[in-house]
Amino acid sequence: MWADNWPALTIYTENDPPYVTLDEQGQLEGLTKPRLERFLQAISYSSKDIKVQPWVRAYKEALSQPNVLIFPIAKTPEREASLTYLYRLYNATVYFYRLTERSDIRINNLQAAKKYRVCAVRGDYRAEFLQQKQFAQIDLAADSSLNIKKLLAGRCDLAILTEIGMRSKLAQLNEKYERVSIALPLDELDSNLYIAINSSTHPDVIRQLKKRAAAID
Repeated sequence: MWADNWPALTIYTENDPPYVTLDEQGQLEGLTKPRLERFLQAISYSSKDIKVQPWVRAYKEALSQPNVLIFPIAKTPEREASLTYLYRLYNATVYFYRLTERSDIRINNLQAAKKYRVCAVRGDYRAEFLQQKQFAQIDLAADSSLNIKKLLAGRCDLAILTEIGMRSKLAQLNEKYERVSIALPLDELDSNLYIAINSSTHPDVIRQLKKRAAAID
């Protein structure tokens, strides 16, 4: 794909079931795989070129270094200041979840949710959204599985996940989906997942990537 004087790309992801998973051979699987493979083929890369890192580390590299791509990542105004979004990998909707037994938790708008303690992942777009909306009680963890454990244990009132994400995390913990209920959908938050690149990458490289991504669909 690249001319001789064009830089190589670094592609980061994290182990984040069900969107990105690693099988016993270390091969990438998950819900983003079908469209990811089409994108990689279009730019003449393969899944073997992808580096799996903890989200905070991968995200820091993507924000600070040119020629670095990251997925799966949602759009926020803050991120779009540093990242150029190239291709949509998965459609998703985010919800506030509560324990089904917590019938005392009733919210019909974002403002009403602010009085509750909300579990979110550190550095995740949903945590950034809560911070932007000035939620005062955000309980941050390294990953969603820890947040689900805290929700089930009553250590937080709400968790913020997609339905498929919640189902996957509960299944990993041998818990039934019926233990939780949707408290409020977050329709104002674009929760679709993309692959993006650091915007300080040479414009010709970004232009070529966008062109090839646009030709896929």
